[in-house]
Amino acid sequence: MFRVDINNKCLIELKPTGFSELGLKERFDIQEWIEKSPTILGEELLVIGKEVILPSGKRLDLLCVDKSATLVIVELKRDDSGASVEWQAIKYASYCSNFLPEEIFRQYAGYLDKSEADAAKAIEEFIDGDIESLNSVQRIILASKEFNSEVISAVLWLREFGVNIQCTRLAPYLDADGGLFIKPETIIPLPEAKDYIERKEIKQRKAASIPGEWTGYWFVNVGEGPHRIWEDNIKFGFIGAGQGKRYSSALHRLSIGDKIYAYMKGLGYVGFGEVISPAVMIRDFVVSESNIPLLDAGLKAERPGENSDDEELSEWVVGVKWIKAVPKSQAKTFSGVFANQNVVCKLRHEQTLKFVQQELGK
Repeated sequence: MFRVDINNKCLIELKPTGFSELGLKERFDIQEWIEKSPTILGEELLVIGKEVILPSGKRLDLLCVDKSATLVIVELKRDDSGASVEWQAIKYASYCSNFLPEEIFRQYAGYLDKSEADAAKAIEEFIDGDIESLNSVQRIILASKEFNSEVISAVLWLREFGVNIQCTRLAPYLDADGGLFIKPETIIPLPEAKDYIERKEIKQRKAASIPGEWTGYWFVNVGEGPHRIWEDNIKFGFIGAGQGKRYSSALHRLSIGDKIYAYMKGLGYVGFGEVISPAVMIRDFVVSESNIPLLDAGLKAERPGENSDDEELSEWVVGVKWIKAVPKSQAKTFSGVFANQNVVCKLRHEQTLKFVQQELGK
């Protein structure tokens, strides 16, 4: 790398160095630089978390969102990637893949020290696409001064199987006055061939990734928390969502007579039923069997009636006749089962449909 001396019409070679030689730390220096200027990684990124602590106790270096609403896991190493950095990042990405939009908003709100509403608005303003596509896919960026050959080999192999993983080299240089320069260079995929490589990868995966025809059945997320629990859903015949219009509005996609399969994040499918009444605010829902208002029926959820007079924040409820439902401890799943972060979506995955029909009925 050279610095140009325009006046003397000459090039001054910069001295390559190492971050460790300069006493610079991965966490306290390099991570701080990238947090403040994420474009060094080659694109616009919105940093939504730093040193994110996962349930395992491990710390994810930086968590970001890109312009297409993809969640980006950034793993940093100082002078050498080591031989297993890609595996570490894959574990982080697999955990983050389960984040629902509200969990992402909560994470960003904590990072900003602002409200979840402010965090959601900031993300929505940053992305180019629809907020409903948030975290539908994930990406990994590995950044280091040098990359172990085993990591390079693994990354190239992973990309062949659809894992969106990138290697960006951050090379430090010193000038004669001791000034530090960083040269960022994405080496996988090569920028010059990025469009061609990505088109080729997409073409190779297209046949396997094309969504199938709609099966006629709906996928519904059961989001347990202080406002709703699956045990109540089974006992009183309903499915619910709320504490924000972005969640409750999805229930309006369901109509009387629709068949649904209920899924619990990280566990599997727990119920199959038929919609018997359209979405209403929880205060207006009456249990069909007892003719008692749901809020007076003895729900076990901690705060089901919170915000029940606020149309946008209230829990909303759809009446369901459960044909078969099981406790969450008996959730049905298999490797490769269809799951989605949206509250309601069309079930198109034939393998999953065959599985749930066998386990829960049709």
